[in-house]
Amino acid sequence: MSSDMLDDADAGEEDILLTPDDVARMMRVSRRTVSTWRYRGKGPRYVHVTHNCVRYRMSEVRKWLSDMEKQESEVA
Repeated sequence: MSSDMLDDADAGEEDILLTPDDVARMMRVSRRTVSTWRYRGKGPRYVHVTHNCVRYRMSEVRKWLSDMEKQESEVA
C-alpha cells in the first residue's frame, strides 16, 4: 500500500479496501499470519470480492485493533 493510501485513510477514508499484504505490513506480521487469522476467524472482518480475492476495510481493521486493545486491558 502506498503512503498516499495511508494518508487518505487517516484523512477519513475509512472504507478504503486493503489487501492481505497491506494488512500484514500494517500489523508487521506475515501474509500467512493474516491468512491464518482469517481461516480461524480471529482477524479483522473481510470482504470476498471473488472466490480468491479478499479485501479488508480500513474501518474493520481499526475496529479489530481497538477490540484487541480492550481484550488485552481486561486480562491485565
